[in-house]
Amino acid sequence: MTVYLSLKACLSQPTLLDACFTFCTATTTYLVKLVANDDADGAVAEAIAAVAPSVLRYIPELLTENVHDFMLFLRHFKDQLFEVKTSSRF
Repeated sequence: MTVYLSLKACLSQPTLLDACFTFCTATTTYLVKLVANDDADGAVAEAIAAVAPSVLRYIPELLTENVHDFMLFLRHFKDQLFEVKTSSRF
């Protein structure tokens, strides 16, 4: 139990969580740009092909699994990162 609590305390540091969240966001943005073919001159919806680009063959599944697992970890321990802050003008 001591090991679990020590790991939880270490992994729950706000600076580490923010840095990892930024890294995961950058990774997913890169993957979306690969799929959307960012070099296309049309809108993103038009740029997404019916068949996935061949570039995605070289992206390991481990990358997407790690991003997914980290997002689940964040959802469990730091839920406020996913909240969208809106300003109300009313």
